[in-house]
Amino acid sequence: MNAAAGKGMWASMVSLAQAVQRAVVETSGGTPEALEASHDLELVLQRHRNTFISLLRNPPKSANERCTLLHAKSEPVTLPGHSAPVKLSESFVNEAIIIADMFNMSEMSAMSLLRSAEEESTLYPGVARGLIAVLFYYDSRVHLANSLKTLIQARQGISWVLLPDNEELSQSISRYLEPVLTINLVDRILELITAMDITKEIELLQQNCALGDAKHRKLVLDKFQAVRSLLADALFCWAAQTPLKRDECRRLLAHLSKVKLTETSDGSLDPVNLALLMALLYSLEAGHLLALEDMTEALSQFPITNDKKFVQEIHRDIKSEQAWETPGLKAIVQLAWTVSLANLRHAVPTHFTDVDAILEEDDDIILNEALKGKVFSFIQNSILSKKNTPLDTFYCQRLHGILSDFIVNAPERVKAMKNRADENSRLITANLRESLEPPTNLDQPFEELLTCLAALYQDGQCGELVEDYWCPSEILPTTSQPYRGQGSRQMALFKFVRLPGDFLPPSLFVPYVNLLTSLATTPRSAQYVYNFLLINSQPLSQGSNLAWDHFMTALNQYYSNLRTEEPGAMDTMYRVRGAPRGITPQEVQGLLAVLQLLTRVAEQDELSRVALCDNAAWATLHVSVGLLMCAVPLVLKVELINALAAFSCTPTLAQRVWELIEGAKLIPLHEGVAGYQPRGLLVDIEEVESSREEFPLTRAVLKLLSCLVQAGIPPMLGAATRQPGFRPYLDMIRDQIFLRHSSRTYRDASERWAVAQGCLELLHQLLTEHLHPIPSALDQRAGQPPGYTILLEMVQESQLQRQVLSVLHDGVQLLELYKEIPGQKDLHASLLLVLQLLLSAQEQQHLVLGPSTKPEVVLCVERLLMGSNVQSGVSDHLLNVVRLMSHHQELPKHAALACHLLANSAASPSSQSHLLSLITANTSTATTVRHSFVEVIDHAALNFPEHLDAADAALKLLLKFLKLPMPNVAHFLLGYIADDMTTLRSDLLDAGARGYPRTALHAVLAALPSCPPSLSEVAYKLIYELCSDSTTSAATLRYLRSSRDLLYRTVANMGPPHNDSKLRLLSQGWILRCVALELRYHATHQQRSQLARLIHLLVAGAELSQQEPLDVSQGWVGGISGGRGPLLTLLDAVDLSIDSPPPLQCEYVPRASELINSCETSSPEGPVVDLKMLHQKLRALIQEGSSGASLSQHDPLQEELEAVMNHALCLNQTRVLLFAHRHFLEGWRQVVEVVVAVTPPDLIETATHHTFLHTLTHDLTRRLLDDSALPSLTTQLVSTLLMLVTTLRTLHARPTHHHPQYVSMLDSGNSSAQSEFPSSLQLVLRGLVECVTRFKQCNQGVRASTYAALLNYLQIRADPLDKLGETSDTFQSLLLVPSETQEEQFHRENYDVVREELPHLVDILAIEAGVGHHVCQVLALTCLSSLAALEQRATRLTNDSLLLSHLTDHGHLHRLLDALSSDDQKLLTLLTADDVDMRPLYVYEARMSLLARLALSPTGAQQLLQSGLTTRLSEMEALSYRPIRYMQSTGGEDFLPSIVQRYQTVLMAALRVYLAVLTSLGSDNYSATAHLLRFLAAHSESLASGLIVPNVPSVQALEEVALLSAAVAGAATPGHLATRDPSMLESGAQGTRLQKLLLALLPHVLPQSCLANALESLPENEEGVNVREMARTAILTTLASVLNYATSQLIHGKASAQDVTLMFRASMDNGTPTGVVGRPLSLAVLVECASQVSQHFFVARNACETATAHLQALEGNQPVEHLRQYVSSIFADAASPAAVRRLAEEHLSQVVAMHRQQEQLAVHAAESAAFLLWKHLEYFICHAPIVPGSAQEDPTGHKVGVARTLTQTEVENLRKQASSALQEVLPRLQKVHEEYSAQKGHVAFLAAAVTRIRRILVS
Repeated sequence: MNAAAGKGMWASMVSLAQAVQRAVVETSGGTPEALEASHDLELVLQRHRNTFISLLRNPPKSANERCTLLHAKSEPVTLPGHSAPVKLSESFVNEAIIIADMFNMSEMSAMSLLRSAEEESTLYPGVARGLIAVLFYYDSRVHLANSLKTLIQARQGISWVLLPDNEELSQSISRYLEPVLTINLVDRILELITAMDITKEIELLQQNCALGDAKHRKLVLDKFQAVRSLLADALFCWAAQTPLKRDECRRLLAHLSKVKLTETSDGSLDPVNLALLMALLYSLEAGHLLALEDMTEALSQFPITNDKKFVQEIHRDIKSEQAWETPGLKAIVQLAWTVSLANLRHAVPTHFTDVDAILEEDDDIILNEALKGKVFSFIQNSILSKKNTPLDTFYCQRLHGILSDFIVNAPERVKAMKNRADENSRLITANLRESLEPPTNLDQPFEELLTCLAALYQDGQCGELVEDYWCPSEILPTTSQPYRGQGSRQMALFKFVRLPGDFLPPSLFVPYVNLLTSLATTPRSAQYVYNFLLINSQPLSQGSNLAWDHFMTALNQYYSNLRTEEPGAMDTMYRVRGAPRGITPQEVQGLLAVLQLLTRVAEQDELSRVALCDNAAWATLHVSVGLLMCAVPLVLKVELINALAAFSCTPTLAQRVWELIEGAKLIPLHEGVAGYQPRGLLVDIEEVESSREEFPLTRAVLKLLSCLVQAGIPPMLGAATRQPGFRPYLDMIRDQIFLRHSSRTYRDASERWAVAQGCLELLHQLLTEHLHPIPSALDQRAGQPPGYTILLEMVQESQLQRQVLSVLHDGVQLLELYKEIPGQKDLHASLLLVLQLLLSAQEQQHLVLGPSTKPEVVLCVERLLMGSNVQSGVSDHLLNVVRLMSHHQELPKHAALACHLLANSAASPSSQSHLLSLITANTSTATTVRHSFVEVIDHAALNFPEHLDAADAALKLLLKFLKLPMPNVAHFLLGYIADDMTTLRSDLLDAGARGYPRTALHAVLAALPSCPPSLSEVAYKLIYELCSDSTTSAATLRYLRSSRDLLYRTVANMGPPHNDSKLRLLSQGWILRCVALELRYHATHQQRSQLARLIHLLVAGAELSQQEPLDVSQGWVGGISGGRGPLLTLLDAVDLSIDSPPPLQCEYVPRASELINSCETSSPEGPVVDLKMLHQKLRALIQEGSSGASLSQHDPLQEELEAVMNHALCLNQTRVLLFAHRHFLEGWRQVVEVVVAVTPPDLIETATHHTFLHTLTHDLTRRLLDDSALPSLTTQLVSTLLMLVTTLRTLHARPTHHHPQYVSMLDSGNSSAQSEFPSSLQLVLRGLVECVTRFKQCNQGVRASTYAALLNYLQIRADPLDKLGETSDTFQSLLLVPSETQEEQFHRENYDVVREELPHLVDILAIEAGVGHHVCQVLALTCLSSLAALEQRATRLTNDSLLLSHLTDHGHLHRLLDALSSDDQKLLTLLTADDVDMRPLYVYEARMSLLARLALSPTGAQQLLQSGLTTRLSEMEALSYRPIRYMQSTGGEDFLPSIVQRYQTVLMAALRVYLAVLTSLGSDNYSATAHLLRFLAAHSESLASGLIVPNVPSVQALEEVALLSAAVAGAATPGHLATRDPSMLESGAQGTRLQKLLLALLPHVLPQSCLANALESLPENEEGVNVREMARTAILTTLASVLNYATSQLIHGKASAQDVTLMFRASMDNGTPTGVVGRPLSLAVLVECASQVSQHFFVARNACETATAHLQALEGNQPVEHLRQYVSSIFADAASPAAVRRLAEEHLSQVVAMHRQQEQLAVHAAESAAFLLWKHLEYFICHAPIVPGSAQEDPTGHKVGVARTLTQTEVENLRKQASSALQEVLPRLQKVHEEYSAQKGHVAFLAAAVTRIRRILVS
């Protein structure tokens, strides 16, 4: 056995076996996989040609190799399989030499075995390296022998076609094996079989200590035996396909002549020699020639015809008088040869004319020798023995062919044998009459033939071959059924059946009836037997003992005789049991044969079964039950019960059997007087069977009860004589049989497990099928169902429960011995039933745990399994269940059920810890249990249904346990628990690395490539659970990436979704979810390269090259692979339309739909129809309707019910498929959203990323709007659309700063001008508008996402362009007019898209804004506001507003204003109570924002005022309710705003509306100012409280003062309004009060006031916002408003300088308290104001330059630590470097903007202060002395308080003081002009004012 180059012996044989298995067994012809497998097989076979030629011949030992190994102990040497010199340990070398000596093989081969054992040591944990090597030695031989067998099977031949779809491969294999098979392969196989003596092998292994524990011993010996069996099977397959040649047959004859039957204990032929015998019989066969039409080619192919010497030499060897070790073998060969010669002579009569005469003379001689050799007895006893049955199908065919050909070809000999049997029968009868012993040396060949045929066809092992013996035209003249047969051959066989005639002699009766029994093993043949015997029962066949009439008459007569012997029918303790009379042992055997025939016919054919029972003259059931009550032999009772069991398969007959059993009291009640001995079967069970230590009656009773229970238990069983119910039967099964079965003594140890299996099967049947009471039972006397009784005992400590667990314990203990066990099949079945019983009780225990009247007694199955085991003394019941997992290879069903039971039993934390402690109690148990689960998952690769179910159950167990607290059993099995058994590992390793064991996770990952979809779905779900669990996520993702790169490879190879495959959709969904978690992990841990690689794969469908930089010109669409990427491919391929089953239309079941709905149950996949429950209800419906329905209606009713079931099945399939689609889309959604969320701007080249997002967004909107798509699927993706549109908004946002890492699309390396806004954006917008319409009836979450998506799109470039620091766009498209920028074109095109659907869109949004959910209301209002803004941007040249017109014409605007009343009540509640529901406030803000947006246009402002805006706002009580408490700064500690902050929000929203109105209509508009004044007057008290300096500065309070100041300043002069409208008099008074308060704010809002200084306490960076500068900006804004008000009052309506309204006193001192309401301020305040604002201008200018410098410095490679000072500490630590850089840029840009605004406000304040100073000084110095009056009056007649007349002295003093005060201020103001006004091109107003002031002071 030479190892392939580069591989060891074992690895080479494994690869050979895998290649053969894959090419021959696993793949079908024509597929790419099959072609690839065929090519691989061809390569492998070429390497192993010598391996097959020298079959199983070990490489010889070599002195050089041994010397090399010995040198390797001391110095490195070069060894095969190692690329470099290695040094071996001494133990390794010693073990290799021992193995080489033990198996007589080369030292290097032994070394390769040890090396393979080391590499695969994780497959056999706890087993020494040398023992694994020994196991691998035998395993390699098994692989080679099995490969040879498989290849021989795949050859072309005459018996089978293994590769029907790949004939080319079959021919190739045939050509390959032809030279191999011809080089003495038969001799080599026979040599190996002869030399392989298991006794010697065990002795050899034991001498070298090469046998380990019991499991290892069993594995080694099983593999040793498997090699012999495979070699024999290979030879058989060779001969069966192409018969062996002459010399090969002669060698086989010589080998068989030396075979002895001493190898088996019962004299049977062992499987190896049986295969060799069959190989010889197939080689000698000539019967296949008879089936060929053209034999010309066949004659040249088969050795028996193309070899002239074949017949002569084989005939000579067979005829030879040389004695064989086993004469029976020679006899069967002689019989087969005789038959073959007869067939050959019949097929080709002229082919052997020269030797035909010689052969004819020898035929009879050989046949006589075969008969003398007891050939039929040998076939029966040695070939058809119990150990060999059931035989292989081809074995059966060959034996059937030999025996049937003998009957057909030798009819005279058969008839002579029959006549000889008749003579022997007469002789025996005569001797008996003379009271003499019959002779014992009589030859009975015919009886032996009948017995042999009966043994061959028994138990149906020959299948339909038995039908060859029947001729339907003879039995059923009217039949038209097709039948098997070959014309004359079938007639000959049928004549053989009829050969006995109408009467059989006694000696042939039993064998012949037994033959009929064996010939009735198929339904059709059983019907033939019944009719055959029925014909003999006709009047013309009177006196025949082969007729049903004769059989039934004999039974009736026997019953009548026994009844006369009975003393009476009543039970009495004084009854004497008499012995039966009138029947001999021979008659008993005849009755047994008849009853077995009756049973067989009844089992196979229902028509015959009913006919046998319906014949009143026979009274079959009555007689059978009656005989059971009589004193008949026990064997007869067994057969009678078996017959009743067969009859009970029909429900109607079963009811009659129930009645007869109850009437006869076969199962007695336990009641009566003392000493009561009831009659019945119990007596036989307790007395007779126990004394004999054999229990056939017990097993028969259990079988009968099982059949009866299967047919149905009558509701009122036994009601006439006792308490109705099944209780007596259950008591007997449980108490008399099951509970005692383990304590009884058995002659045959296997019978114990047969009894246990029968009891457990019946108990499980009762528990599952008879748990609930029958609804139709009207009599309440019936007790509880038997299943309920069993369930009640199974959930508490009862004898039944203990016995069930005892069976489990005993069975597991026997399995752990790893030996052949008597009754092993029944043992396995018993253990399976124990698991099923426990699992069923566990699933149904809720029925008794709740309503039980004794809760202290009722426990549960879980707690009982955690209880103490009486037999072991510890609580190891769960461990016994776990131990079954280690036997999964032979018991895969047990392993699956054990996993289900464990999953349910250890689902709680307490039971989980108990199970974990049991498993990890010692290292050996822990290792065995863990590896058992590993092997269960590994064996899923076998692709057998049972192993797949076991692996599926194991994975689901792990899934269920993972949800329990850590550490749990799942963590242990998956390898996450550390060595201390209390913590989880942070790293996972490959199996074998640093001693790390092979775990279930390794097995799952290894099984993924080859496992079927059903298992891969669960496996991927398990991986997802591990990746999503916070305790295992990091370790799992790292291991998947480092060892296998599973997720990347899976996504790279992922095909389109299989829309019709639920399992594949689910699998892909779990994969995508895992990918989303992987992306999140990379982003969180800043693993940039891994993140880029995975994102590029998802986006472009190719791996991102690590060596080559990104090529911008490559673009996205092509990528490296030229594909669209998995994300887009999956979106394109997924089917969003699933066809629902058509509506159900029923005529006989009108309420079918309601019936289906009533059977719906919840499941993880949603509501599904319980088909079992529906079937039960339909069965009840059939039973109810069958009585009243006619025969013509019955079939349509049945068809309709089947249609209902099919509809429910289709409904379930549709729902499950819909769930799978939703699951897949959820996974796709998560990946897309995570990709969009975690992709940094600098990770993927900008143009690529932009194009991908545009394409994905457009394709997604297209799929969402597909008319055939299901809403339940499309709505799931709306949130993804929202995120994509939000990202598009971010991508197209106006850049705040140009940085090399953020290259826009215009600068992406393309010299030609590109569009900044691709046309696909308009397609997206059109889709969003249609989505709003499509999803308007969906739930609020979907609507909210749709509105939000539309809103985000409308916000693209919606902010006004900041002209400061911006350069003009130099890239102008040739298609654009020069005056329109790309941004303006973008807005115009967007509006063109929206305008088409604007009326409908506005209707939807307006209705939503009024009656929708709060979130939807806010979004709808904001969308309307954004639409209005879009319209204003797109239609700047016109005042017409389509949106405003629609709102007004359809009443939406009035409804918006009317909603303010409801808002008022909710806001008032929010302000008066500490309510946490902020939703009314948000809705109000959104509503006012919309109104403010509408008011920005003159038409909108006028329409709002006309629609009653002021009335609604004036009536709002919430605006008048200013909280008394002073506002306290929360500093971000509280999430919810305080009551003061809430009020400020309400007020500022209203003020912004009026400011927008003033902006649109102008402050000179009478209507606007009048409405504003009315609003201010309506809430004057609360507003007056707002015009004060806050005690504690905060941004919101200062912004409120700023807005309120702007509103008060913008109101018209009250006197002017009162003059035009007397109704405004009161409002004017309130307005005057507010204006005085406003003017009093002037000293407090100066840049260096106390308030301004208090701003230093505010933070510079709070969550990325400079709060301090925002507050300072608000103060400057307030200052500007105050000065604006003073300026407007000064010049309002006055044309002359002498008529100005004076606002300040003519004083330059600060003696008067500043800011006191009602007292005028002095001019010193204005001077101070001018001084401070000029100073602040330079402060703001310097700060702006500093921030700009810092912003420009970002272009350099500044360290991240330096940039973190600009980022809030909340984000700085967790953000990535790119994010830190982006946040720093945003922060600095914001600071620059605020400082620039402060510059503007300072300049404006300086200009206003200079203007006021100029006007006041001009009046006081130039005009005051000549103006009469002491004080000015306002237009209403009130004194203002400022003296308008000054003396000359006062004027001179004012001039001096002013000159002194302004000495430093005026130059500073001049410098402000030079620094700002001149540079900005500002009007030189400030310089002019300074010049005029100087002139006034100088003059």
